[in-house]
Amino acid sequence: MYHDTNIKKEGVFDSPDYFLNNVDKLSSLEAKLLNERVEVSKKYNLPKNLQFCTECVISNQRPRIVFDETGVCGACKFWKKKFSQVDWAFREREFEELCNSFRKSDGSYDVVVPFSGGKDSIYVARELKVKYNMNPLTVTWAPHVYTEVGFRNLLASVHSGLNNVLITPNGHVHRLMTRISTNLMGDPFQPFIYGQTLAPLKIADFYNIPFVVYGENGEVEYGGAREAEKARGFDEEEAKKFLHSGIAIDTFKEFGFSEADLFPYRGPSLENIQKKGIKRYFYSYFHKWLPQDNYYYSVEHTNFKANTKGRSEGTFSKYASLDDRLDPYHYYFALLKFGLGRATSDAAHEIREGLIDRDEGIQLVNKFDMEAPSHATEKIFQDYTGFSKDEMVQCIEKWRNRDLWFKSSDGWKLKNQVI
Repeated sequence: MYHDTNIKKEGVFDSPDYFLNNVDKLSSLEAKLLNERVEVSKKYNLPKNLQFCTECVISNQRPRIVFDETGVCGACKFWKKKFSQVDWAFREREFEELCNSFRKSDGSYDVVVPFSGGKDSIYVARELKVKYNMNPLTVTWAPHVYTEVGFRNLLASVHSGLNNVLITPNGHVHRLMTRISTNLMGDPFQPFIYGQTLAPLKIADFYNIPFVVYGENGEVEYGGAREAEKARGFDEEEAKKFLHSGIAIDTFKEFGFSEADLFPYRGPSLENIQKKGIKRYFYSYFHKWLPQDNYYYSVEHTNFKANTKGRSEGTFSKYASLDDRLDPYHYYFALLKFGLGRATSDAAHEIREGLIDRDEGIQLVNKFDMEAPSHATEKIFQDYTGFSKDEMVQCIEKWRNRDLWFKSSDGWKLKNQVI
């Protein structure tokens, strides 16, 4: 692993000092959990024989992904259908009928859009407002630690003509939950995902808005369960399976969190969802989803800015997932567990989108995928979570998949990379 010292700093947001007060030390339960090494392949039921897609750069170690007999992954097959088989005109008429059924005439909000202020959510919200004459309320669940460009893009999108609710959870609670999630699941982002996916439903319930429109269905756009391909939107059980990794919010009660601590992370009751007829839909089901087009759209309509550093840590791209300083660790733990880093994810969808060919994708993966989070990001992550340096190393090694990694004289390396 290596650190890139050439990435530019971000200025006043680069070394935030508003959470440098120490969070609680690891509890006895956390310490015990930290000492439990995980058999990652067994936990996620990963195939024993490593296989890379013959058309993109993804491997069969991505949970739930399916390969056909010719070695092509489900995501690549889905994208082929997008370009050749789906009747997009028919689906757009379907969506227009949905909007007609939910549109209000009294000036009140008639659709909720989960909203980061990134290129994709900007595209969805503005299309609903401008193209479909809806009155969207965008709902943002705050990232762990805002980047300067991320907060700037959120403000720019709001000032372009969008209404927004920004929800920021109790920082102390969120920091502890993030540390526990890293230890428990090998992903610091699970508490964020609860809020990101469920807070918009809670706002929809509060404002009596039964229409909720998310961006893409990542389960099929990027590779996952085959049955999700036909989903116009996830119901509650599907959301738990595909979005919440099967980990119930109540799991955190075992670590001493109260109901009041966990309340912001919960959605409305199932009874309220059913009573008010709240439905969630994927915009990507009804419209051909092209991430780079969304970027150019957001630049044109909201003066969206790409990464001021030139590219994001661990990858070559510069216009996606820009708002959270802890973002590199979300992708880094995926690399540890599945051998798939951020550059793999970015290269795979750019190949499918026809922006680069597979050979170029392979070169980009081999150049950037193994890049560790920068020293600045490492410090912020430790300050934020309260992990000591030794505890952080222990957590990393706990989640390193020994079926995919080996230790050489100059550090850990993947046994196989895409060729």
